[in-house]
Amino acid sequence: MSKKKSYSNFTASDLYDLGLQIIVTPLSEIAPPPVIQPSAWLLETIARNSQLPLATEKAKSALIITPILGEVRYSNQEVFAFYSGFNFEVDSSKGLQGFCDFLLAKMPMSISPQTPIIAVVEAKHQQDLVDAVPQCAAEMYAARLWNEKRNANISLIYGVVTSGHDWLFLKLADNTISVDSQRYYLNNLNELLGVWQKVIDFYR
Repeated sequence: MSKKKSYSNFTASDLYDLGLQIIVTPLSEIAPPPVIQPSAWLLETIARNSQLPLATEKAKSALIITPILGEVRYSNQEVFAFYSGFNFEVDSSKGLQGFCDFLLAKMPMSISPQTPIIAVVEAKHQQDLVDAVPQCAAEMYAARLWNEKRNANISLIYGVVTSGHDWLFLKLADNTISVDSQRYYLNNLNELLGVWQKVIDFYR
């Protein structure tokens, strides 16, 4: 595998080369999610930002995805911090390098993620979420290697692929990437926040 390869151009074939398999299955541990009422701040932020042009990845990241992650973080400040645009070089010989849209890591907060637990990948403009799964899966696998090198015993790594409006959750256990058969949506924010909470609760 080329040393110039990075997370953003991973394919399903590359994942198989890493010894990973991908399956689509209900992630029973996150469904049914609890209903969590969004804060007034988040509701107003999403309402205002949705009126702005959201035609670029940067716009969706700043105006939709970041506020949602901020809301989840505010409710779970003792559990995790999130890092945006972090250069996550783990093993360049396997292509496990490049910038991550978002990495969530267990506390304590540091200038770099000490124990990454969740990778969040923003789908490219007009890209189906499934097409972004290999990138997210590669980042999840890199997070596990990162933790193993630091003797952090994290049994599951989660991942999320999102367009801002649609959200798809993944899980890495052993050598299997499980892609949830259900998607969650911005227009059902109570449910989306509930799924996020069930994932975060795993790391308490």
